[in-house]
Amino acid sequence: METGLRWLAGNGWRYEEKMDGRFHVEELPHATVVGELMRDGRFFAFDALCYNGQDLRSLPLCERLTVLDSMNLPRPASGSGGAFLASVLAAGGEGVVAKRLDAPWGVPFYKCKRTQVFYCRVTGLDHSTGGVMLADRDTLQPRGKMPLRGGKFEQVQLGSLLKVEAFGLTARGLLREARPDHDTPGSWLLSI
Repeated sequence: METGLRWLAGNGWRYEEKMDGRFHVEELPHATVVGELMRDGRFFAFDALCYNGQDLRSLPLCERLTVLDSMNLPRPASGSGGAFLASVLAAGGEGVVAKRLDAPWGVPFYKCKRTQVFYCRVTGLDHSTGGVMLADRDTLQPRGKMPLRGGKFEQVQLGSLLKVEAFGLTARGLLREARPDHDTPGSWLLSI
């Protein structure tokens, strides 16, 4: 794992655990913070946008984190680089987010997340969007919808077996951010 993040290593980056919640803006009496709202209602803050009426979004992340730390809110676990990513994944976590400490709010960051391979049957075709409905190949439990682009939609039919890559399953058992496997150009389509 270390080699995959070596280019981001150094004092200019902040690594936090990517949790399995949804993005949420929390309005507090004197602050607006953003973070992840977990299914069980817990909130983990990862950035401060406003404090005591002052807009913090133009400040570097390191200064916004100092303000956030003063609020004593629950925070995602943090660490450094590839070793931290390896420990998060080993504990069953979703992954890690790497953010530049000198960046203002809104600057893109990097997500390093675990992917899994699923074998799915096509159970429906949506010709209007070029998407396919998927189900587990053995149990036929629904796994959600996946777009197929670049001529791939025309290669499948009902019952086709696909090798799909996703960031695990949601709480409802659906594939998270599903896409065709890309080990090799044709590895995604196993049978028509």
